[in-house]
Amino acid sequence: MTHVLVVYATTEGQTQKVADRVADWLRMAGDQATLVDARAAAALELGTFDAAILAASLHVGRHQAEMVDFIRKQRARLDRVPTAFISVSLSASSKLEEDLAGARAAVEDMFDELDWEATSVHLAAGAVHDRRMSFLKRWVLHRILREKGVAMDRSGDMEFTDWAALDVFLKTFMQGARAAGREYV
Repeated sequence: MTHVLVVYATTEGQTQKVADRVADWLRMAGDQATLVDARAAAALELGTFDAAILAASLHVGRHQAEMVDFIRKQRARLDRVPTAFISVSLSASSKLEEDLAGARAAVEDMFDELDWEATSVHLAAGAVHDRRMSFLKRWVLHRILREKGVAMDRSGDMEFTDWAALDVFLKTFMQGARAAGREYV
């Protein structure tokens, strides 16, 4: 059994939903998953783990500061195990190469800032939850989506996450992590 640390940083909640799905998937695959909010991670004793999956959402070209801080503080431990980074954004749902390139560039910028890189990266499409956003943020987001030809659902809630693609990513990552068989001591 592989013990996987799953750490997430979320703003409107979709990245937490992704992290919950990751932890559930790992448990169903027979692995042990420890799910931690990055805001609380600094105060916890993380114990040992064989792999780590980090998930953070992208807002205005940057991932949450609490995830950056977590990676910075735990870098030595993360360097010893296979790591996956899941970047959650609306850009990842786009069919436009420029949007996808921007999402990839934001991940690379964070890695450059930290002088660190995950073993594997997955761009996961996010969601829009109007009730969880301020009026200004909602207005800007709706405008951007209209410009890209996306019609908003009247409910104000739209989920773009491709769960099947996430499952394929997890399967591939975990095959490699299990093969590595390394544990942080």
